[in-house]
Amino acid sequence: MPQGSVPLTQRPAWNRLKEHFAGIRDQHLRDLFARDPDRGRRLAVEAVGLYFDYSKHRVTDQTIGLLIDLARQSGVEQKRDAMFRGEKINTTENRAALHMALRAPRDADIRVDGRNVVPDVHEVLDRMSAFARRVRSAAHKGYTGKPIRNIVNIGIGGSDLGPVMAYEALRHYSRRDLTFRFVSNVDGTDFVEATLDLDPEQTLFIISSKTFTTLETMANAHTARQWFLQRGGDEKAIAKHFVAVSTNAERVRKFGIDTDNMFGFWDWVGGRYSMDSAIGLSTMLAIGPDHFREMLDGFHAMDEHFRTAPLDRNLPVLMGLLNVWYSDFFGAETV
Repeated sequence: MPQGSVPLTQRPAWNRLKEHFAGIRDQHLRDLFARDPDRGRRLAVEAVGLYFDYSKHRVTDQTIGLLIDLARQSGVEQKRDAMFRGEKINTTENRAALHMALRAPRDADIRVDGRNVVPDVHEVLDRMSAFARRVRSAAHKGYTGKPIRNIVNIGIGGSDLGPVMAYEALRHYSRRDLTFRFVSNVDGTDFVEATLDLDPEQTLFIISSKTFTTLETMANAHTARQWFLQRGGDEKAIAKHFVAVSTNAERVRKFGIDTDNMFGFWDWVGGRYSMDSAIGLSTMLAIGPDHFREMLDGFHAMDEHFRTAPLDRNLPVLMGLLNVWYSDFFGAETV
C-alpha cells in the first residue's frame, strides 16, 4: 500500500533495508556466489532485446524483495500509471512528463488536458524528416549553391548533452561525408575551435532554444550569425544556413530564420528527455530519418515494458532501485 505521506526513510521497507544492509555490507561477491551458485541465472532479466544481469551486484533475493517493497510503499506503480495518463506529475512546474509521447506510434492516444498530443508529435517528426532528407540529398543548398556538409548544433543542457551522446553512440550509422560539431560553452574558444576548419558556404547551424531567449544559447547563436556574415554571407542568406528548434516564431523570424525551418516541442518535454523530440534534429541529420524512427521504436518498446512489466521483472525499475541501494545505503557517490 502506498505511504506517500510518510517520509521515505520512515517507511517500513526502508527500516528493514537498513537492518538487512548491516548484515550484507561486508559480504564479498565471491561469497555470495559460493553460497548461491544459481544466482547468475536467477538474478537476471531479459526484455526488448536487452539482457540485464544484476547477479554481479551486492544484493540477494532478500535485498531485491525489500527494494520492491519500498517501491510499492512509495507508490511507484501508481505514479508510473499517472505519468502515462498525462497527469501533471511534475509538481514543481505543474506539468505533465510525457516524453513517452515523443516515440508513440501514430495511432496512439496520449492526452494532455484532454487533447491527444500524438498527432502534433508526428507532424513535427514528418517535417524534420522532410528537412533532413533535403539536406542529406543536397537538395537544400547553401547561399552559393554548394551542398551543406557541416552541421553545428548550438544548445545547452539537454539541448546539447542528448544530441552529443546520441551522435557519439550512433556514429556507426552516421553519414561520414557530413561533419557534426556541438557548441554549448559560452567561452568563445568553444565556438572558435568548433568552426575553425568549416566552410561557411557549406555550414548549417541548428539553434536549440524553446523560447529563443536562453542566455548562453543565444550568445553563441549571435556569435555564429556574426561568424557567418563576416565570411561572405548576407542577411538574406541566413535562412539557408540557420534553422531553429523553438516555439517562439517572432524571435526566430527576427533572427533571420525561415519559420518553415522552425521545429517545435512542448512544455511536457523535460530537457534531459528531449533528444527524441525536435532537439534530436542533429541526430536525424546524422543517421537519417529511417534510423531515427527505428531508435524511437526502440524507446517505445522500452516504454511499454516499463508500463506493463511487474516490478521484479522491470528493467528501469530494477536499475532505479539498485541506484537507491548503492547511493543511500552504501553511500556510493556514483553508480
